[in-house]
Amino acid sequence: MKFYIQQRIPFILEGPPGTGKSLAARYWSKEITGSDPIKIDITEDTELMHVLGDIDWKRLLAESHQAKESRPSLWSPVHGGQIVDFTVLYERYYVPSAAIKAMQEGRVLIVEELDRCGRDTLFPVFFDMIEYKQTYVPALQREIIAEEGFNVIITVNRDTDVGTVRLPDAFLRRLRRIFIPNPDFQTEVQIVLANIPDASENLVEQIVRTVQNLRKLELQHRPAPSETVQWVADLINMFGPSLDKATNEQLSLTLAAICKDIEDEEFMLKAVGAATVSKPKSGKSPRL
Repeated sequence: MKFYIQQRIPFILEGPPGTGKSLAARYWSKEITGSDPIKIDITEDTELMHVLGDIDWKRLLAESHQAKESRPSLWSPVHGGQIVDFTVLYERYYVPSAAIKAMQEGRVLIVEELDRCGRDTLFPVFFDMIEYKQTYVPALQREIIAEEGFNVIITVNRDTDVGTVRLPDAFLRRLRRIFIPNPDFQTEVQIVLANIPDASENLVEQIVRTVQNLRKLELQHRPAPSETVQWVADLINMFGPSLDKATNEQLSLTLAAICKDIEDEEFMLKAVGAATVSKPKSGKSPRL
């Protein structure tokens, strides 16, 4: 990731939700380039104007009746009437999108969840940004060429095909791919302790072991590492910072930190009860 950002090579970050894709992209972009990246979130309702910017029509119309008096340079006489120099006028009222702003300022653009887009017309736009470092803006009727330093990082979840689309092969060929999986046991323990340094290591290991067992079940919602942190935080806040090991009842009372689907609750409660009975000597997660 560091190499691709340093070399301004566009790449795609793939992995389950909550594994830190966006956090890693933001951190390394700022660390390497010295500038905060600019982010755009893609949904099925995202349209071209959200990616390419648009004219602030309300402001333009509200101020248009004052244009002749306050901005005479925008007007020129034709046959005794007045016409507007629309090129200058649109430039004045154009509102750039996050993507265009990143191009104009030579910063890293993070495109969140591009596989959630509902319009194929978005892919050619990002294709041009990635391949040619430029794009055509209809509102301005001209090309925008990116400044030095512009790069594109795309994140996708792909943990499930529900609500996602397949990115075109021609698009994928121009991107490097980095997969960020759920962390192993020791890494997830370190993640929790980094966020809650005062937590008991015994408690953190117990919760991480439990969560990693839960991820093996057929659940509607598998808990993400960020939710592991939330679970430990809830246990400490509810039962005190000296908590060294949670009881079955304490785990059940705070299960809302990771249980986000009513269909999962029964399975999770049973698994939590089984996971607190014994602790494997190897330090590895037991198989359920």
